[in-house]
Amino acid sequence: MSQKIWDDYFQWYYEANTWKFTFYRGVRTLKFPADMWNYQEILFEHAIDNVIETGTRHGGSALYLSDMLSVRNPNGRVYSIDIDDSERAYSNHPNIHFLIGSSADEAMVHRVTQLMGENRGKIMLMLDSDHSCEHVLKELELWVPFLRSGDYLIVEDGCVNGHPVRKEHGPGPWEAVEIFLKKFPDLLVHDRVRETKFGATAAPNGYFIRK
Repeated sequence: MSQKIWDDYFQWYYEANTWKFTFYRGVRTLKFPADMWNYQEILFEHAIDNVIETGTRHGGSALYLSDMLSVRNPNGRVYSIDIDDSERAYSNHPNIHFLIGSSADEAMVHRVTQLMGENRGKIMLMLDSDHSCEHVLKELELWVPFLRSGDYLIVEDGCVNGHPVRKEHGPGPWEAVEIFLKKFPDLLVHDRVRETKFGATAAPNGYFIRK
């Protein structure tokens, strides 16, 4: 099908607010189901050991990722970061480490580095907090150098600012990725096959592998 058909479908999905009422084990995820399926495939295809998620919100995606990761690596953990926990649906989980603070703060990167230690294995990093271009660019500049060769990066919500939804949004994740790639052209490989596998995604221009 043409990209326009996929964009029209995703625009319907988004503007119908279906994404706001998508749940995993009763907890809101705010994710596109095709992306969630992609994520669990990535965990196994790339032998991911730990996940870093920026933007916890209700905690549904952290719970989903933890469950999937526990099958791949029972000792793996999800490190989920948000500026507050007021909307989180639960407090404790043995394999999820909730951190309160800004994901665009260098101190948070150091904190996660210390928690993981040197033997951290392969990482999947998911950026899904503040969707402004400035914030996402800062996250990329802080976190991508933290990644090692073979680690996986997902930049969520490149769909805003007309890609294809919310044309009024202004520069967001898509634009931040473009700026970052121009500044640092040799750090990331765009995984276009994975990104386009299901036709539509909430993270266009957002699937990468660290070189």
